[in-house]
Amino acid sequence: MPNRARHTWEWHSCHQHYHSMDEFSHYDLLEISTGRKVAEGHKASFCLEDTTCDFGHLKRYACTAHTQGLSPGCYDTYNADIDCQWIDITDVKPGNYILKLQVNPKFLVLESDYTNNVVRCNIHYTGRFVTTTKCNLAQS
Repeated sequence: MPNRARHTWEWHSCHQHYHSMDEFSHYDLLEISTGRKVAEGHKASFCLEDTTCDFGHLKRYACTAHTQGLSPGCYDTYNADIDCQWIDITDVKPGNYILKLQVNPKFLVLESDYTNNVVRCNIHYTGRFVTTTKCNLAQS
């Protein structure tokens, strides 16, 4: 469930809608050798809903019904082209990096298991294109 009541949601000027959380996921681009952060981004939460559920699980939450949440066995899917959800790599030099993606980074959404909230991926940046490989769950 969202961590704030609906009347306290904040207007997000870039997305042109209200958000129930300031940061639902956080993205860090890290140097491989040092782990130093070279760029970052985040995804604010507009609406948590059961977009798709695994077989045998039923959808319970839908933004159109003004009910937010994620049911067990269900997940919320966002398109990659939603504006204002990126990492600005304008000043990043071409090379190899690690992308660390953390969902629910401040543990504001109650979960039964927080150990599957971090994914790390290998990133190769040519200066023009980015390739992502070997994405795996991580502890931090």
